Amino acid sequence: MTTTIANMMDNNYTWIFIVGIVVFLFVVIILLCFTKTTGEPLFLLGNTDDPELGNIEETPALLALLSEDGRLSYERAKVFQQRFPPDSIPTDITLSQYVSIQEKGVSAFEFDWDMETNTFISGRTELQFFHGECCLQTNLPLPRNQDVYYWEAKMYEKPASTTISVGVATKPYPNWRLPGWNRHSVGYFSNTGNKHFNNPFYGKPYGLGFQEGDVVGVGYRHRSGTIFFTKNGRKLEDACTSLRWNLFPTIGANGPCQIHVNLGQMGFVFVEANVKKWGLAPMQGTLAPPPAYGYEAGSLLLERGSSRQQQPQQIRENYADSDDDDDDDDERPLIQSHQPIPRSSSTPLRQAFAQRPRFPTHSPPSYSTLPRPPFMTGYGSNGTTTSIITTPIYDST
Repeated sequence: MTTTIANMMDNNYTWIFIVGIVVFLFVVIILLCFTKTTGEPLFLLGNTDDPELGNIEETPALLALLSEDGRLSYERAKVFQQRFPPDSIPTDITLSQYVSIQEKGVSAFEFDWDMETNTFISGRTELQFFHGECCLQTNLPLPRNQDVYYWEAKMYEKPASTTISVGVATKPYPNWRLPGWNRHSVGYFSNTGNKHFNNPFYGKPYGLGFQEGDVVGVGYRHRSGTIFFTKNGRKLEDACTSLRWNLFPTIGANGPCQIHVNLGQMGFVFVEANVKKWGLAPMQGTLAPPPAYGYEAGSLLLERGSSRQQQPQQIRENYADSDDDDDDDDERPLIQSHQPIPRSSSTPLRQAFAQRPRFPTHSPPSYSTLPRPPFMTGYGSNGTTTSIITTPIYDST
């Protein structure tokens, strides 16, 4: 009897073990089928014509919603993205870039200036747009080390006639298009408050528009590919999901404006991002700071520089000593007269020459500050270069 019960228990444990192995294998197969090691799905489920997935069926009615210039710009951007899809250039963070982020912190991120756009970048993150539709992107994509990454853009100067789009996009992205108007991009627009996801024809209501002084934030959860926005520290609903490409912070405008971007180099308006440190990288990296000023001991460059300065200083001192020997140094004119002085000091000609005002043999320029004799007033002010010809005086002895 005891042996029979033991055999039954062994059989039950065997079945449990087998069922456990089957369940484990089933879970592994599901994970391998729907995700890669990078977190990207092998295939998407659902309707591929869904605008949220990037494929839009173009109809004459949709194209009619665009102006003539807008339609040409859209067609040109569509051809551009067909020739240069997101995987046409390597955009993964390389080992050297990763080391640079570790050493420099958030300073390793900056916006790339494009010569073909009417823009200007100062201080890595201060963007200026002048005219025409264009956009700017960062040099590095959003990392995937932590759960959430976040950055903010402040509308520093924004006229009411300028439309700004804040969002993310892949690279390469047509630089004459705003984020959200083409595939693999999403943008939050200032004029309507709508979100555009791969769709230039119409946007979906999302939030209120933003004006000068407002701060718009963008958050990214790479595990689910979710993008969400904030406005003045208030979180809005999720804008889109299933974005699995390498995404770059992107800002576009169609007119003059100035935008200051905070990638994590200072505190955010969104409090949760500050508490959880959602910046793109730490404020300060591991790279040692430069040496403090004031420590000159052992510095070869400072010692060589000080030794080279001794010679000009000595020359100036010698020159000053030689000037002290002249009694009338203060009365000496800047430009000496080149006329010969008679050797005899007793002749009346010598006395007349001594009383004669000394002036150069050529006319000073009109902007000269030298005093002029009364008979030369106005001479040289008309740009002429005629010299004053004087009769040389020779000694009669």
